[in-house]
Amino acid sequence: MPEQPDPFELFGLEPSTPSVAPSTPPTAPSVTEDVSAMQRADAPVAPTTPASNGGGGDGEFVALKGGSGGRGGRWALLLGVPLLVVALVIAAAGFWVKGKIDPGSPGEEVAFTITKGATTSQIATSLAEKKIVSSATVFEWYVKWKGGDPFQAGDYEGLRVNSSMGHVVDILKAGPPPPKTVSFLVREGLWVSEFKKLVLEKFPMMDPAALDAALANTHPSLQPAGSSNLEGFLFPATYEIAQQDVGNAQKLIDQMMVAFDRVSQAQGLPDATAKLKGVAGSKAISPYEALIVASLVESEAKVDEDRPKIARVIYNRLARGETLGIDASVLYALQKRKANLTDSDLKTDSPYNTRLKKGLPPAPINSPGQASINAALNPAPGDWLFYVLTDKDGHHYFTNSQSDFNRAVADAKARGVF
Repeated sequence: MPEQPDPFELFGLEPSTPSVAPSTPPTAPSVTEDVSAMQRADAPVAPTTPASNGGGGDGEFVALKGGSGGRGGRWALLLGVPLLVVALVIAAAGFWVKGKIDPGSPGEEVAFTITKGATTSQIATSLAEKKIVSSATVFEWYVKWKGGDPFQAGDYEGLRVNSSMGHVVDILKAGPPPPKTVSFLVREGLWVSEFKKLVLEKFPMMDPAALDAALANTHPSLQPAGSSNLEGFLFPATYEIAQQDVGNAQKLIDQMMVAFDRVSQAQGLPDATAKLKGVAGSKAISPYEALIVASLVESEAKVDEDRPKIARVIYNRLARGETLGIDASVLYALQKRKANLTDSDLKTDSPYNTRLKKGLPPAPINSPGQASINAALNPAPGDWLFYVLTDKDGHHYFTNSQSDFNRAVADAKARGVF
């Protein structure tokens, strides 16, 4: 029967059991050996063990490395090989995971958006689909390990193909950058017609028909029932329009309505009737009428300190049932901006012609700013009925006398004020 190879020899290891020296025929001891034996007679004699194979002569043994017996060494080998395999597997897995966490060499930038309510798992899947991270599963594990979620919804910048997961988590933890915007200034006193022209010049990609529809279909709470006129409600301010919304007419108008509501609430415009009780005699002033007064003040005042006084003149004349005589309302009826009105202009038959019609015009004649709304709700105390521009800085002279008013007008003209 062929001899079986020893597995330990195959791995190049030492044998783990003692080998037996080959037996030799017994020989007669020499004289020298006898003398040596006699000389060692008094020395202690070490015990001997018979050879394990039962052969003749004294047995010789081979020492095992690091062990006290052959069987223990074999078990150590049998246990060590699987442990080595496990260690190699773990090392390989760790190397694989490390490569997933940081694949190196990030590529081109990729736009990435987190939708509202998205879970970390959904975000991980989206990142993997865009190849920003190499594994959705590993990214989920990484986030659980490093923390940082939940992540804020929005549009993110700086994410690239094959980004390291640490870099991705840092960007997501920081949150989306503020949206890119376009500034849009709406100054005080614009007519709706002028506003439309301004919008279409600023945003040429906007559809004029969509802008008309947005203006007609938006109804603020203070707008009279059945009206589609937004005059007075397009609050003047500087607006930041999100880049993706620059052509969206409805979003622009909605943003302006929010601004108007915020200011009108802060100033107390919805409570105008109570705030202005008795200011125009027996006439009650509705919030919408207070907005009309504010638009008249906006058209007439040049300096802030005159605004509450001009408002008082308007309320005093309403209380007396007199025409307001405000030329800016005539210009609005004509839809023309001009320095001087002709006699023909002043005879224009329009409900906005306050030279001819008593009371307030039917709607605001422009978009008043916050200062004018405040003045309309808080008129200065006084009995004035007239005012006239008295210097080129925009200050007015106020009086309750027609003759004094005429004198002031002549004086201002003589000084070249107008």
